[in-house]
Amino acid sequence: MKPNILFIVIDSLRADYCNGEKKTSRTPNIDFLIKNGAYFKQAISSIDGTFGSLGCIFTAKYPFKNNITWSKNHNKTLEFFKNIKSHGYSEYLAAPANPFFKTISEDFDGKDLTSNVSYLGLWEGIGELILSRLDNGNMQSPWIYYTHIMDLHTLKPLPEEFNIPKYGKTEYDRRISLIDDWLGKFLKKIDLSKTLVILTADHGEFVHELDMHPEYVPTLQKFFKNGQKITPGFLTPAGIKIFESIRNRIKKRRMAKHEKSLSAEELRTLTERGHGILFDEVLRIPLIFSGCGINRHSVITQQVRHIDILPTVESVVGKFHNGKTDGRSLMPLINGESMDDLPTYIESVPKLDDLAGDTIGIRTSKYKYCRSRKNPKENVILFDLESDPSETTNLASQYPSIISEMEQSLSGITNVVENDENDDELSEQEYTKTKNELKKLGYV
Repeated sequence: MKPNILFIVIDSLRADYCNGEKKTSRTPNIDFLIKNGAYFKQAISSIDGTFGSLGCIFTAKYPFKNNITWSKNHNKTLEFFKNIKSHGYSEYLAAPANPFFKTISEDFDGKDLTSNVSYLGLWEGIGELILSRLDNGNMQSPWIYYTHIMDLHTLKPLPEEFNIPKYGKTEYDRRISLIDDWLGKFLKKIDLSKTLVILTADHGEFVHELDMHPEYVPTLQKFFKNGQKITPGFLTPAGIKIFESIRNRIKKRRMAKHEKSLSAEELRTLTERGHGILFDEVLRIPLIFSGCGINRHSVITQQVRHIDILPTVESVVGKFHNGKTDGRSLMPLINGESMDDLPTYIESVPKLDDLAGDTIGIRTSKYKYCRSRKNPKENVILFDLESDPSETTNLASQYPSIISEMEQSLSGITNVVENDENDDELSEQEYTKTKNELKKLGYV
């Protein structure tokens, strides 16, 4: 009998704040999944942006092969969902109503697409939607239920009952505690002996102390939210412009203050993804397989990749994908067997109007090597991850032989580029609408 699949992606969840010394959040339910499954401590996203990373998961291919961006090639993920549907699965989704999730769910049996302009937290009704879907009988078994949780990505103020030190030192930690509380409610609705649970993130995040974030303005947000209740709808666009103008002024003042008071390492936590170096803050993500088909508890320190998730799922539910992939099943590691320690390709998320990011590189368990996509001699970075896990010292000029080895390994991965005849782009109307939505969220 095929197991159900609960596939949970927590947007922007860093691995080191999910499990490890930095964690101050309360996560009994994540801990439960780890204790009853396999946890990968060095899981790496190949790209520090949402749609690109999800593309890697659902195609099991590197981003330079699937070329999935915020506006392009979303339909390349459909093969996964069409194949698993043909394998006998019904499909369900809870996610923001953006073009990517609309595309992947076009033939789903049930979906809850929520606001894409102002991401809703679990406490704002999303959690109840998920619980309702998980209620016995509301999904046809075997099912795959994909949930994309935005509580770490939104800058909305937390509910007061969770915004206290009991749930973590920083608001980022407290948001993880809130998510974990809802995870406990979800787990009560499923039978783990019949359900494979996959929990991961699309990418990490630089900003973990949200009160330091230059755009974090909960008081201002609350003021404008209350104002919307009594303001005529036709005044909403003007209100948004006023809000953005005030927020931008606050951002400039905060950044000027931070530049005087914070160290270079602290300042980098305020960096936006897609700009600068591919630090582990934005690439290391948690990865947990738990429940049906995972018969051995293990904490695995060997480096693994997003592109390995799909082949691992197939090891549990049966093969349903016949295409070529860059990933491999992690079941041998889960079962205590040895596997070769493979390098992984990494790249920066492209700017909104570009097809590819500026930075590419390769990561091993020992080193991280990054450079300009266009010129291998520009912006060269080499970190020794074992002796310098905080990635503070660039060793590129000291070890040209290692640079040469890493470049050779990078070339070995990138030397095959697939045909992109089926590229799809948003229509001009969809492009403009989506860009305006992302502008409101601070991406443009």
